Amino acid sequence: MASSATLFSRARPGTEPAPKKIRGFMSLPGEIRNQVYTHYFAPSFRCEFAAEGFQFHSPQSRTVKLWSGLVHSEHKPYKYETQEAPQQPTTIRISRPLGQYNIVKGLNTNWASSIYALNLVCKQIYGETNAYLYNKTVFAFNAPKRINAFLSLVPQTNLTLITKLQLHYTTYGEPVNSCDCIWKAKHLSSWSRACRSAAKKLLNLKTLEVDIHHPNHAPKFNLREPWLLPILQFRRLSRKSKASVENTQPSSLALTHLEAQANKTLTNVRVRISTTCSDSFGGNDALTRASRHLHELFGQAVELAIRGAGEEEAMEGFMEAWEGRYAVWKHHLQFARTGW
Repeated sequence: MASSATLFSRARPGTEPAPKKIRGFMSLPGEIRNQVYTHYFAPSFRCEFAAEGFQFHSPQSRTVKLWSGLVHSEHKPYKYETQEAPQQPTTIRISRPLGQYNIVKGLNTNWASSIYALNLVCKQIYGETNAYLYNKTVFAFNAPKRINAFLSLVPQTNLTLITKLQLHYTTYGEPVNSCDCIWKAKHLSSWSRACRSAAKKLLNLKTLEVDIHHPNHAPKFNLREPWLLPILQFRRLSRKSKASVENTQPSSLALTHLEAQANKTLTNVRVRISTTCSDSFGGNDALTRASRHLHELFGQAVELAIRGAGEEEAMEGFMEAWEGRYAVWKHHLQFARTGW
C-alpha cells in the first residue's frame, strides 16, 4: 500500500514557486530602455561646483536697436519676426563643500524636478544609467579645492566616464608687495596639483573648456609663462600611451580601463584668455580690436599646445600677427616683450 503525504510527514511533495513576472519599465527590452536613457540624459546637463554668487560667464548686455522699419513696415520682409531664444542647458549648482552631506539637507531636495531623479529609482536603473549620467554632463569648477574634493570622493570607475570639463581659472597676478610672492607660489602650486590630478584620473576626457583671467597690466604672451603650467597639465591626454597589453587576459572591465589608457585623445579644446588690459584703450576701436584678436590668437596657441603641438608650431599664428599685422601697435598694446 503506497504511503500518502500527510500533514505530519517529513517529505511532502514540493512544488517550485512560479517565477515572478517583471512588470512596468523593467519589463522592456534593454534596447528600448537604452533609447529612453539616451533621450532622458540629453547633452544639455551642466553641474557647477562654485559659490552661489559666482558667474562662469559674464551676463550679456540687453540693448534695443531702433530702425525706421519699425514705423514704416507695410511690406512683409520688413516686419519684425520673433526669434526663439537659444535653449539654455539645465544647470545644477553645488555650492556646499563635498563630503559634508546630512539628512536634514537631503529632505529639502525636490526629487520630482531633479535632473538625476531617474538615476535614483532603484539599484538596477542606477547601474544602467550611471554611464549616461557622467558621460553627458558638463562638470564646471572655479577653484582647485573643489576639483580635489570631487576627484577624491567620486569613484575612479565613474571618473573614467567623464568626457566634458570646464575650468574657470583666475591667476594670482603680480603681487604689489614682494612679501606676498609666497601666496602667488601657493596659488600656482594648488592649481597645478589639481589639474595634474584631473589629467591623470579623467582618462576619457574629450572636451575641455578653460576660461583664464590673468589680472596683469603688462602680460607676456608665450607658452613658458608660469601661470600656464596648470592648464598645460592636460597635455598628457593628447599623447598616445606606449603601454602594451600583450600577453594579458584581463576581464572586460580591466580591458576597458587599459584601452582608455592606450587611447588618450583630447579632441576638443577651447581656451579663452582675458587680461586687465583686454579692452581698456580709451575708446580707440582699432587698438581694442587688435588687443582682442591677439588674446584670441594666444588662446588658440594654448589650445594647440594642449593638443600636443610644439612651441613654434603653436605660436606661429600669434607671432605672425604680432610681427606683421599688429606690429604698429606694439608700443600701445602694453604687452611685455613676447617670445622666448
